[in-house]
Amino acid sequence: MDQLISIADHVIVCGYGTTGQFTARDLSQEGMQVVVVDRSTERVSLAEGDGVAAILGDVLDPDVLKEAGIERARGIVLGLPSESDNLFATMTARELNPDVFIIARYSSAHAREKFLRAGADRTVNPFEETGRRIGNEFMRPAVMDLMRIFSSEDETDDEVRVREVTLETGSSLVGQSLKQANIRAKMDIIVIAMRKAGDSTRFNPDPERAFAPGDVLVCMGRLAKLRELHDLGRGVVA
Repeated sequence: MDQLISIADHVIVCGYGTTGQFTARDLSQEGMQVVVVDRSTERVSLAEGDGVAAILGDVLDPDVLKEAGIERARGIVLGLPSESDNLFATMTARELNPDVFIIARYSSAHAREKFLRAGADRTVNPFEETGRRIGNEFMRPAVMDLMRIFSSEDETDDEVRVREVTLETGSSLVGQSLKQANIRAKMDIIVIAMRKAGDSTRFNPDPERAFAPGDVLVCMGRLAKLRELHDLGRGVVA
């Protein structure tokens, strides 16, 4: 528990059922620090056995969220079975940390807007997502095959993936345009989209527009090169 006192920029995963386990695993594989909160002693022990920091408690209790470091957290995932619990926890998390990124699960037809008004940044309806996935498997099988490649668990260097790269102030890319940076020719990486601060994500970005700190590039390429670009975006010199 002592490790939680100083933890920061982490993601709190609420509930360590099947969905929570996959979420925590994927975030950990991406290098994120994860803290699980669950009401079940058995599931807390399971999380700890998986190497994930975990707290026994109810996320509806503000003190439990504070113990999980909500005030220092980068994000929180609310995937509890109860929609009303997720909604209440969304409001509590937003009150405790105005800047935390909140992803919340909902299930009823018109609940999404309620969650957004309560402070959620993103919402997920697993039933709707599953239905769309099944429909796409019938109608767009080639697209779905490509999506499976991107989401494969294989993390070897030659695997093709889609990743986000955030540009920090010290990056040599800042001030250059996409054309000047010539990322595709130098690194065999395609910049699919870009999001500038305060703007929406734009597909096929303008090659003449200069990069600025905080820009997020959505890139497709081989993992080894994507890692290099990630370091370049952070200003890390090999």
